[in-house]
Amino acid sequence: MIDIHCHILPGVDDGAKDMDMAVAMARIAVDDGIRTIVATPHLGNYWKVYADIVRTKAALLQAELDRLGIDLRIRCGNELVLENAAFVEETLRNERCCFLGDNSAFLLLEEPWAGFSPDTWDVLETLRARGTTAVLAHPERHAFFREEPSLLDRMIETGVVWTQVSVDSLLGNNGPDAKAFAARLVDRGQVHTLATDAHNVARKPILALGFDAVAARAGAAAADAIRERMAAI
Repeated sequence: MIDIHCHILPGVDDGAKDMDMAVAMARIAVDDGIRTIVATPHLGNYWKVYADIVRTKAALLQAELDRLGIDLRIRCGNELVLENAAFVEETLRNERCCFLGDNSAFLLLEEPWAGFSPDTWDVLETLRARGTTAVLAHPERHAFFREEPSLLDRMIETGVVWTQVSVDSLLGNNGPDAKAFAARLVDRGQVHTLATDAHNVARKPILALGFDAVAARAGAAAADAIRERMAAI
C-alpha cells in the first residue's frame, strides 16, 4: 500500500518531532502493509517547508530506514495550503513545493481551516492549465464542507479534484461529524483516495483499516477502485 499524506519527516512541522519518532512511525506503517509513504509536510503561511527542505529531509530519513533494514520507500510531497491564489501560483511558478511523489500530475491541496477560500476556483483553473489534479486533503474534517456539501460537489465536478479521506475519520477518531461526512462520501462514491495523515505514533500511519471500512460499507469493488486510483499517483 501507499500512503499519500503523512507527516513523517522529522522536525519540520507538527509531525514527527525527531528521527526516532519518524523511524517508529515507519515501523508501524510497514507492519500495516504500507510500502511507500509520500512525506507531505505543511507548506503555507505558518509552516514553510519548501521543496528543498523536503528532499533533504526525505533523503536523510530514507538513509536511516535503509540502515535499519526497514522496507519502506519515502517519496517527496507537500500539503500545500490554499492561502490565496497568488500564494499558490507563486509557489508553483518558483517550484517551491513538491507534488505527490514529485509527480506533477497530482498535488495535495488543503483548504484553510478558517473557511473556504474564495480563490479556490482560480487555483483549480491554474492547476487545470498545468495538467495537475488537486488531491483535496481530508474534506470531511472541514466544517464548511459538512455545512455546505455542494461546495465539495462543485469542486469534484470541475474534473480536476480528487478527495483524500483520512482513515481516522472513517474510524471515528476525528469525531462523529467527520465520521458521518466521510460515510456520506463513501456512499456517494466521492472517496477518491485514502490516507493516514499520520503525525506521530498516536496519530499513526494505519491504512488497512480504512480500506476495510470502505469495503464494509460499499463493497470490495469500491475499496479496490480506490486502490487502483491511488496506484496512478
